[in-house]
Amino acid sequence: MKTSLYSIFLLALLLTGSCTSDADSEKPVLVLANTEWELLEATLIGRGTVEVPGSSTRVPVNIDGVGQDYDMSLTFSDGDQLVAATGRFVFDVSVSALGVPLQSERIPVQGVEIFSGNWELLGDELVITDNEEVVRLDIVDNSETMLKLNGAIDASDFESLQEEGLTVSESSIEIVLVK
Repeated sequence: MKTSLYSIFLLALLLTGSCTSDADSEKPVLVLANTEWELLEATLIGRGTVEVPGSSTRVPVNIDGVGQDYDMSLTFSDGDQLVAATGRFVFDVSVSALGVPLQSERIPVQGVEIFSGNWELLGDELVITDNEEVVRLDIVDNSETMLKLNGAIDASDFESLQEEGLTVSESSIEIVLVK
């Protein structure tokens, strides 16, 4: 009797302990149509190589950028599925090799350079198409008042830094928007 009572107690404990609430793990449905969002935060991470002056040797570099001076909003329209950005912000970008700072630059970014064109949600991805350029941003997190996006950006966006021997091999941007 003691063994069967123990077995029933253990079974009940396993059943109640294994139940999880789906409400805790579900994100709210993301609605972008007819909404306006403000840029709260932007960060940039990249890797590449830089040529050592006077030789053909290339050294790996890290590229880090932190957004500053945020004054940008995004408006997502409904019928025509257009996204338009107004305003700007500045990326404070630094390049370092083996932990040694090599170069830093403040790069102004106009909102329309990143966010302009037709938008659509494809699963957990926001896709913005402008002429022939397509920007794909993963939806990392969202709530009714916050949207966190992450995606690869084109190495040509670093043209001012590349003039000094930098070749960017990969780069990504993370953006946080709020209502």
